[in-house]
Amino acid sequence: RYCRFTFQDAERLYQSSDARWHWLDREMSSNVAGETGAVEIYRGALAALSLRRAVGFQLERGAEDFAREHMEAEQRHLSVLELVVHDTKHTRLLPAWRVAGWTLGFLPTVLVGSQGLFVTVEAVETFVEAHYGEQIAFLEHADSCPELLRLLRHFCADEVHHKEDAHARLSSEEASSDGLILSKASKHAFANVWGRIVRIGSTVAADVARRF
Repeated sequence: RYCRFTFQDAERLYQSSDARWHWLDREMSSNVAGETGAVEIYRGALAALSLRRAVGFQLERGAEDFAREHMEAEQRHLSVLELVVHDTKHTRLLPAWRVAGWTLGFLPTVLVGSQGLFVTVEAVETFVEAHYGEQIAFLEHADSCPELLRLLRHFCADEVHHKEDAHARLSSEEASSDGLILSKASKHAFANVWGRIVRIGSTVAADVARRF
């Protein structure tokens, strides 16, 4: 008997909800989750800054512009990934990522001010730079997926810019912590401890997004 297996058949099987994920599926799932969380981090931070204004704190110069500018970049990343990655290859835990991202942006910003936002962004983007870098290195070594490789390089460059912008603002006098009264030593300790927590949490979250 003649049997024909077409490209459409392969595509249908690949997009099936019970299809097995390979390495690239798992990595792209973690990318979708990460960009989803990143958008929500900035939304949470903007909500915190708005609340601080409402209760009488003087807003830190440039903090809202920083959050809006980088949120727009993350939303562009997410929109592209949603076109590239079939929805059956998205982690099932995206609602949890949205909540976690929003909380991660809101809490440190509402409590500590713009310094909380900048420390969080610098820590997250330090992880994301390494995360994208590993994927880029793998694809370069495999000499595979040139268009995807170009896209990931572009995303990674954006994330490095976010990290460097956060670091520069954190190092300047613009980074206020008027939510809590912190000494210089306390600010340094907060940055070290919170930054480490965020990086560890990001690592765990990316791994979970690869599996579920």
